[in-house]
Amino acid sequence: MSFAGSTPQLQVPMAYLPGKSPITDPGRREYRMQTRRLAVVTTLVVASLAACHNSASAPKATASSMEADHFDSLAVEASAAGEFDRYRLLTYPIAFLAENGVPATISLNVDGASQPYQAGVVELVGQTTGPNPVPSDSIFVEFAWTGDDVTQLVYAQVLVPDTLGDVADLADTAANFSLDSFTVSARSAGVNGKCRTFPLPVADAAAEDLLSGSTCSSGNMAAAFSLFFTPTTGFPNSTFILSSQSLPGIRLVLAQTTGGENRIRALRTGHAGVVLH
Repeated sequence: MSFAGSTPQLQVPMAYLPGKSPITDPGRREYRMQTRRLAVVTTLVVASLAACHNSASAPKATASSMEADHFDSLAVEASAAGEFDRYRLLTYPIAFLAENGVPATISLNVDGASQPYQAGVVELVGQTTGPNPVPSDSIFVEFAWTGDDVTQLVYAQVLVPDTLGDVADLADTAANFSLDSFTVSARSAGVNGKCRTFPLPVADAAAEDLLSGSTCSSGNMAAAFSLFFTPTTGFPNSTFILSSQSLPGIRLVLAQTTGGENRIRALRTGHAGVVLH
């Protein structure tokens, strides 16, 4: 196609010239091969850039983070089913695992027989109000569970050094709070390590209440409990004894902006409902 005067001639690519067959015309075959090579190279570059971006933005999952994801889904299911005790008590192992805490495999004495359980400790620390907040009151949460889907979980909140703040034996979806007698103890044994926080896949208000804006450190914590529950229908066990030992723990200094100090004081006075929404 041409135009009158000095207008330059419009050049049409070989691939689109009429009357040229891609089989019989070498020029057209070469053009299509070059186009194909360019498309392949472009695809590879885009894929490589996407892979680099994903590996840089998403932390590599660990055994703890994957277990946190699973427990998080269990907690959300419990919440939807109105199983408040299960939802509330799963909060602590979820927070522990989401901070990449690695639970210890322990031998828990259950009704006189040693049973394998997974265990850990979370220390919750409040901060003072005002322009220069500092850590203040704290409480230790000791927990041990068994079963991939947490068929049983024993939990105790300890006010240092040996005062029991709250306790429960969670059997599937129900919790036994009736206690005949107990001894408990907890203390920090050096918490200077770093945490690695993993986001939870499903919105879980209770766990996020502890994790959001908190400062985490990890290390070892000394823990022990002897819990003698009142034998109750629907709960297969009544005695749980954890011998004094060092357990993996995380220390969460709750954000001042979320009322950290008041929330710890609420826990210390037995008003856990103020803390967990």
